[in-house]
Amino acid sequence: MIRKLIEQAVSVAGLRVIGTGLSVAVSIVIARLYGADALGIYAYCVALMALAAVPVSNGWATLLLRKVASDKAISADARAMIKTGQFGAILLVALAATIALAAITFSQSAIARAIQPVAFTIIGLLAIVSLSDQISALRMATIRGMDRPALAQIPETLIRPMVLIGGIAAGWFFYRATEQTDRLTLLFSALAAGAVIAALAGQIILTRIASKQQSASEPVSETRTGSRKEWIASAGALAGSAGLVQLNGYIDLLLLGAFVPAEEIGLYRAALQIAMLASFGYIALNMLAGQRFARLRKTGDREGLAKTATYLARLALLCAVPIPIILTAAGTLVFSLLFGTDFAAAATPALIIACGFAFSASIGMARTLLVMHQKEFLVMRTTLAALLANIVLCLILVPQLGITGAAIGNFGAMVLWNLLLWFLARKQTGLDTSVIGMGTISPSGASQEMS
Repeated sequence: MIRKLIEQAVSVAGLRVIGTGLSVAVSIVIARLYGADALGIYAYCVALMALAAVPVSNGWATLLLRKVASDKAISADARAMIKTGQFGAILLVALAATIALAAITFSQSAIARAIQPVAFTIIGLLAIVSLSDQISALRMATIRGMDRPALAQIPETLIRPMVLIGGIAAGWFFYRATEQTDRLTLLFSALAAGAVIAALAGQIILTRIASKQQSASEPVSETRTGSRKEWIASAGALAGSAGLVQLNGYIDLLLLGAFVPAEEIGLYRAALQIAMLASFGYIALNMLAGQRFARLRKTGDREGLAKTATYLARLALLCAVPIPIILTAAGTLVFSLLFGTDFAAAATPALIIACGFAFSASIGMARTLLVMHQKEFLVMRTTLAALLANIVLCLILVPQLGITGAAIGNFGAMVLWNLLLWFLARKQTGLDTSVIGMGTISPSGASQEMS
């Protein structure tokens, strides 16, 4: 088991390293070619788009992952979940586009004023991106559930950012747009092209994996055993929790929009991008954790669950530690070389946020463990507590400290949230997800029995 875990961890982490590097490269290209203000507007729109897609991309997709991993195949229930999720994605995109158009029309924020001349075009492009992303999330969950975590992430981590970078560069070299509205149109056109091509590539991968797995395994049940009412209830809890997670991750950037100009939001986006290098291992290993936890829980292997959780946390921390060290030693130099001298001020916020990611890695996959034990509502409440702490900290600190205040709010909320998750995972499942690995204890309540 450990050998296979290591092999998958290496392959997934390797792809995440490349993908994270490409993601950083996207921000560098935007900053260098289009400026900090364009990067700020891009970051703000992408954050709002990600929040709008949460019910499908994080809620329904997680439910689908749990089902496919449990059945070890794409059953009738899984296919029904996919179709329902796709229909839900269309409805969400239509609703989000309507709200966005109204918000841009009536808002007087700096970002809204920049988008207003090309609002219909930008919203249309973002709608294409959002729909493609949600369909891709369902496909990724299916492939991960079939124990192909590395293949699941290739379209989003490799294909999409490469197409995006190519599109941004081509737009700049061939059109040399000088007006901000033209630059934004080119930028979001490249984003839409990357999302569509990644979604198509992912569907091809899923089709091939599904055909091979079904031909090599026992016939898959064609009888549905679940109801959409039950799925919606579970997905609602998962989406609520994931939505709060997403909002907690973006609230600092969104609140900045009310206090600072687009250029400073661009600086903060750069800080987040570099700091997130500390989380690539955690994110990659989390892709393994969900499928592993679901199967080990179903077989009742508590010892295997404990060992897997501790091993994943130690690998995640090992990947996270180098980034805070590098930023401490040469953060200003790193940002000046990558983004330009105007971005040197992003070094301190990046260090603060990177330390938060390192702490998260040391706690391990507590949230995933709770979700796979069907404790979605508990996770949602802890995430809400962290979100409220983040909002309060940002409202207090951002007006005085700007992007550094936002980073401190991010760090404080991250520490609080992970401590709560670790404590509750230990109490509810009897397992220690942290790097310490204190072994197992009896979980609280009879409801924790394996099934």
